Amino acid sequence: MKVQQYIEKKKIETPEDIEYQLQGLAYRVAKHYGISLLEVYSMPPALFKQSLAWALVVEEEQQEQAKVQQQKAKSKGNETVRLDYGFLDKEDF
Repeated sequence: MKVQQYIEKKKIETPEDIEYQLQGLAYRVAKHYGISLLEVYSMPPALFKQSLAWALVVEEEQQEQAKVQQQKAKSKGNETVRLDYGFLDKEDF
């Protein structure tokens, strides 16, 4: 299956890969908002970009929260302090 091959190689090499990447992003937006792919494909480009940005941020935050919960479970109640190094990515730093 071509989609499976694309997922396994984890990089974009052909125009077909770009199409799969766009389909994957559309799927993430549809799943996040609970809408159909047809509704996603009908979105104006600016709305799609905004929706995708929010969906990705929320997914990332959920993953971070899941990591914190896993750490709490591993530490058996000991408090885990989350360090944020995001300031290193800023241009002013």
